[in-house]
Amino acid sequence: MTYFKKIYIGRHVLVSLFKQDLKNRYRNSILGIAWNFLSPLGIVLVIGAVYSIVFNISMKEFVPYLFAGLLPWLFFTSSAEGGAFSFLGSQGYIKQTQVPIEIFPLRVSMVNLFNLIFAIISFFVVYIFISPQNFSISMLLVIPSLLIWFMLCSAWATIAAIINLYIRDFQPLQTLVLQGVFYVSPIIYKPEMLQTKNFQWIYIYNPFYYYVEIIRKPLLGESLPSLNSWIICIITTLFLLQIAMFMIWKIGRNITFRL
Repeated sequence: MTYFKKIYIGRHVLVSLFKQDLKNRYRNSILGIAWNFLSPLGIVLVIGAVYSIVFNISMKEFVPYLFAGLLPWLFFTSSAEGGAFSFLGSQGYIKQTQVPIEIFPLRVSMVNLFNLIFAIISFFVVYIFISPQNFSISMLLVIPSLLIWFMLCSAWATIAAIINLYIRDFQPLQTLVLQGVFYVSPIIYKPEMLQTKNFQWIYIYNPFYYYVEIIRKPLLGESLPSLNSWIICIITTLFLLQIAMFMIWKIGRNITFRL
């Protein structure tokens, strides 16, 4: 039985878990889902203020750039961290039912995608007042880029979930590595800052640079992502998806012995 067929079989349970996760996350919260926009906005404003003082960068130009790069990154890290515990946190379902295990990492990515979409809509509402001249049909490229990001996050969430069953120290190690990747990826700074110091190789060989570019450029509406960026992201995503499918096929129902 294929990976996607199992997800289809468990689709009703998946949707139910997705709704349950959203209710649990925002229950008794005053601002609720608005935190998905306000939280990264707070980070962006602080970093933007510091950069405007230290590097004499215009906040009006830099804040949207930073925000558009930070949103997908938070989507990935949230999916990676939540995915690592998706099997361990669903022991009751896995041990007592025959629900396809493929849906548990996927539910994490679905919740985070929902949060990301809300944050992007909020971004557009604010951005139209800052740079209305940048709004164009090219912004629709956000849709295929979101699909690629969702597949990436789902694949990695599955891989992280399985690794965490065998190595329980994987999650803190993953967090440490992702912190390093964050700072070597042009998310809180522009690639040109590395080019002037001949350190462009830091992002040229970093796949996350291309992933951020395929969503940040459409969000800002200033230019189109290069074909090279799309190709790298698609190939990398399909490769990770194949690894995830193989790993989850390999472990199968033997997962109960690892929980």
